[in-house]
Amino acid sequence: MLHTLKLARTGTSYWARNVVYADRSIIVLNKPAGLICQGSDGSSENKPRDVDKFNDLLRDVKDTFALENLPYPVHRLDKATTGTLLLARNSAAARQFSQQFQSRVVEKTYLALVRGGEKSFPTRSGEIRDALEFGDGRVSIGESCAAKFAATDWELIASSPIAPLSLLRLTLHTGLKHQLRIHLAHSLHTPILGDSLYTRSSISEKITKITRLPEKRMFLHAAQLTLSRYRKTGPNKHFRLGIGAPIPKDFLTICRDAGISLDQIYVDGGLSVDGQHVSDVPDLEGRWLRKNPVPRS
Repeated sequence: MLHTLKLARTGTSYWARNVVYADRSIIVLNKPAGLICQGSDGSSENKPRDVDKFNDLLRDVKDTFALENLPYPVHRLDKATTGTLLLARNSAAARQFSQQFQSRVVEKTYLALVRGGEKSFPTRSGEIRDALEFGDGRVSIGESCAAKFAATDWELIASSPIAPLSLLRLTLHTGLKHQLRIHLAHSLHTPILGDSLYTRSSISEKITKITRLPEKRMFLHAAQLTLSRYRKTGPNKHFRLGIGAPIPKDFLTICRDAGISLDQIYVDGGLSVDGQHVSDVPDLEGRWLRKNPVPRS
């Protein structure tokens, strides 16, 4: 039975509409672009409205799911990044999943539209292990003692036949600030489309002629989180739960305009248990909360 996950009200708020999955321990949202994943304590009179928006999100989720307290943010996504954002329903779950993130048990998969055609890549996939240094709010590739180890795996999914634009699938093994942005821009030399911080070069006219690029929009999407979960009974209690967030409409539009084909799983999002697609997770009282997921074999 999934009775514990019934919504507390039928008029779902704006923020709660972004929820894609919920079970007895966690709630996962498809974070929109522009949202800062950090709230405030309300003590500052001059706090930015962007910070208030995250407080609004937490309150809306609390009310919608009838939680006793505000949900607990377990990790963060950059303001410009969209996709899977995990909230814990209580403090015990927050500690459990925070530990999974810290010990790198959680597998984090991203999709990025990058500036560069197929010939920009030496191979179809690779590893980036360039260490990062931090200073003055920026990140750079570094070799000093202060540099921190950073690990990114990348795979070329598709390239546009008409513009210097490609779709990469990225696995984030370490979660340093701006890691994917700096690795793609300065290690692979294919900056993320819309990233103006780590590249100063203008976007090719071949791109701007085929599609409309929204202002202040960077096309990096946290496509999936894969977590360790446990059944209460049975011989195989441990399993891996994958939760995927659908890509945003503007991301999808650019791919279609550029002739970049997308696997339907990235368009729809969805759930998987040990790599097999499922529509719900009864062992966790878990539900996929998007409408009409496409069945897959």
